[in-house]
Amino acid sequence: MVDTINNLLNNRNFKAIFGTIVGTVIYCMTIVWILDLGEFYAGGVTGVSQLIINILAKFNIKLSISYLIFLFNVPLFIIGWKMVSRRFAYLSLTSVILQVIIIFVLEVFVEKGFNPFEPLKDDRLLLSILGGLLTGFGLGIILRYGSSSGGMDILSQYVDLKHRVPFANFSLIVDFFIICFGGVVGGSINIAIYTIIRLLVHIIVIDKIHTVYRFMKVTIYTTKKDEMRNALISTFNHGITIYKVIGGYTNQEKWVLESICSRYETEDYRRVALEIDEQAFITYSSISGIEGFFNRNVIT
Repeated sequence: MVDTINNLLNNRNFKAIFGTIVGTVIYCMTIVWILDLGEFYAGGVTGVSQLIINILAKFNIKLSISYLIFLFNVPLFIIGWKMVSRRFAYLSLTSVILQVIIIFVLEVFVEKGFNPFEPLKDDRLLLSILGGLLTGFGLGIILRYGSSSGGMDILSQYVDLKHRVPFANFSLIVDFFIICFGGVVGGSINIAIYTIIRLLVHIIVIDKIHTVYRFMKVTIYTTKKDEMRNALISTFNHGITIYKVIGGYTNQEKWVLESICSRYETEDYRRVALEIDEQAFITYSSISGIEGFFNRNVIT
């Protein structure tokens, strides 16, 4: 039973789905309970939806933001499917569907007077900081495990993967334009300033958590050089450096295989290496950057 639970917790697909659910719940609660309360704008598609909702409200037209979120995500889902990966698109769709349901339900509770952050309504600075922390934390969890909250996250992942533009930088540019339009629609400089504070905190948090396309060096010590090399080459399309070493404690001759990969691939490297050699010693090191040719694999 314990082994089954451990295997489940270490399963990449389970962690991706669980992370998507947890991150989406946190993100949605923050949108409805904090950002809407402080009249701040979110980023991406959610922010655009908020803009449209506010414009419609001026004409006494009331509409749930969840409908617009779903509508705008349909074409972006197709982009994720075709240009990133099907797995990424499926996980993104899961998050979008959860957003539609959770936001709709939370909006009903707010209309009935339930909002745990209501006592903070007049402290917009605190709301902006909390909003940035929690949206960044929720979205960061989603992205860390290879999914997205849909919307502009899909385009950001595509730009990060194909054109090597950092995810946070692309998101910051898009959100800046939303804030500018939001300031025009809302007519409040204070709200725009607090939204900028929320955005900066959000970007800082998400950049610390979101590490899917950051680089790692995987170093494998083994006595089964040829089997390990063949397995890694047949599974991944990254280069491998191989050299001989002598174990200082055992005085045994071993081989070291080093490879640079994207962070999300490290679990697969571990799985493949241990299938070949259960006694293999594996280390992981963060790489701040690389120069030269490197295959950036999509999330599969």
